Amino acid sequence: MPEADIIFEKITDNYNLKLAKFEENPEVLFQQICDDLSDDERTNFIKIKNNKRKVEWLGTRILMKNILGKYLKIHYDNKGNPYINNKKYISITHSGNYIGMIISNNEAVGIDTEFISDRILKTAHKFIPEKILQNINKENTLEKIYIHWCSKETLYKIKGGGGYDFKKDFILEPFQLKEKGEIISFIIKNQTNRYNLSYQFINQGNKKLLIVWYG
Repeated sequence: MPEADIIFEKITDNYNLKLAKFEENPEVLFQQICDDLSDDERTNFIKIKNNKRKVEWLGTRILMKNILGKYLKIHYDNKGNPYINNKKYISITHSGNYIGMIISNNEAVGIDTEFISDRILKTAHKFIPEKILQNINKENTLEKIYIHWCSKETLYKIKGGGGYDFKKDFILEPFQLKEKGEIISFIIKNQTNRYNLSYQFINQGNKKLLIVWYG
């Protein structure tokens, strides 16, 4: 079984989620998974020139095999959404050399992860309504801004992308900031659908990582 440095996992009756760190170079990772790859997968991999992208590509497939216990080919639809041909639902996220994945047999899933950084302050107004953002700024907490961002990215992945306004169509109920918890959220485009998202902060050295998921 290919190795993956798992730093967080959650397994329920409905889904299997893992977040892993990949520090190996592409050559080492390729040796772990090469025997499972089809000819066209090998061809696609050879076309990748950027080493970071190579690690993402290989790490994603190593993590998928780690979760399922077997290798299945990952396909992508015309919107860039991943899927596998065995009636399973899958969602993938990348942040630096960290890769997260959630797989379910029963329903559409979503996952997103980000490192906490003040760079998000420049774009927060694009996905958080003004009044909510003003209240968050009074609390002076980057973590809440990232919960909004990762939650809305997760909702977007659940729906398979396409035509959503992150500020208007994805709504989060007010919440208290904790190290881990649940976010009640809604997609209100055309009809209203409720999703109970989960989140957790993970310390990695002097950095903090946020993971949000639905399954």
